[in-house]
Amino acid sequence: MASTLERRPSRALAALVFSAFVIALGYGTILPVLPQMVQRLLSAPNPVDIARHTGFLTAAFAVAPLATAFPWGRLSDRYGRRPILILGLAGFAVTFAATTIPLSLTFLYVMRLLNGGFSAAVLPSAFAFIADTEADEQRRARAFGRISVASSLGLLAGPMVGGLAWQWLGTMPFDEMSNGAFLLSFLVTGGAAVAAATVARAIEGGPPPQQKRDDVESVAVAKSGEFLLLGLAAVLAAGLGLFEVGLTLRSRTLSITPTELGSMFAMCMAVMLIAQGIVFSRLVKPETTRWLVAPAFGVMAVGLALVLVARASDGLLIPTSMVAASGGLLAPTLTYWISWIAKRGHAAELGLQSTVTSVGQALGSAGAGLLYESFDVSVAFLAPAAVLAIAALASLQLSRRLDITRAAPGISNGKSVPE
Repeated sequence: MASTLERRPSRALAALVFSAFVIALGYGTILPVLPQMVQRLLSAPNPVDIARHTGFLTAAFAVAPLATAFPWGRLSDRYGRRPILILGLAGFAVTFAATTIPLSLTFLYVMRLLNGGFSAAVLPSAFAFIADTEADEQRRARAFGRISVASSLGLLAGPMVGGLAWQWLGTMPFDEMSNGAFLLSFLVTGGAAVAAATVARAIEGGPPPQQKRDDVESVAVAKSGEFLLLGLAAVLAAGLGLFEVGLTLRSRTLSITPTELGSMFAMCMAVMLIAQGIVFSRLVKPETTRWLVAPAFGVMAVGLALVLVARASDGLLIPTSMVAASGGLLAPTLTYWISWIAKRGHAAELGLQSTVTSVGQALGSAGAGLLYESFDVSVAFLAPAAVLAIAALASLQLSRRLDITRAAPGISNGKSVPE
């Protein structure tokens, strides 16, 4: 297994990249239309209920990995990356297709939970496969970057598909939508997930190499940096989750149409894509990325606060770009360093990251709806901006802790350690 990327780099990496794209596409497609779906499912819709259910439905997708991400990772470490990738993608396809037939609000919640649970099997196994098979830090970082870029492309395409579908079919009766082109547009994503599961067979089977530490001291040294990285990942996910839902609800206040909102999300993903393409390009050494974490959190906090200044869609361009660029830089950077510092098997460690990320995203998504419903709109953006500012201060310690970890014996798990 260790030579898979060396012998078949294009085929193996393409399977992982396509899998990441499909998961992100499915998530992004539904974001712009959730408020309208909730409105059509409620017997007596009102802005407060729509806001609350929009936040909770977004959080439902994110909260499912709390129960599934770490077990998926343990299974991947034990039985291999390929079977878990195929199972996760196939399950994602089936549950996403079922989401397009929302018989009731309860049914929609259940499908969102199952969809998120299966999606949690994919990215940890994909990143873990790269960590297993690529010892060169430059190539490993670029492979991580390509998967992150694929996720951004999926999120970029998803909101546009959802926004255009709603513009086209928004005037149709709900019972006709489930039998028409709106269902077909969502099933395209489900079909793509099935195709990705087939492509994932390009990944060789068999259990991955076992990871272990040389001594107890190295484990203790790694914990300090690992806990900080996991905490930062949770805060980042919470900030992005709140931003997505908050922007959706804010758009209704500013009379922004679903199509305009979809375009705005697409712009955000394009900025993320550029940031991810730069941070793990040949222009940036992987070991220097740890210095970018604190400034990125600071920029994200400022961008979130500036959302309040906007009075129309044009006014949201700068703050959303700031949040998107910061998120695009932080997400793959934190994943890279968590994988590098791994004490368990790679997939289990990355599954743990997915779990804490899900906690953050769920709290952010649900919190956005609750804050927007219960307090002044300024609280819904300024409170999380303050948390992000605290994360920026805390991340100033990251470089020092990683330097201590690098100096500890046995810390690299047999991989070359960035110098």
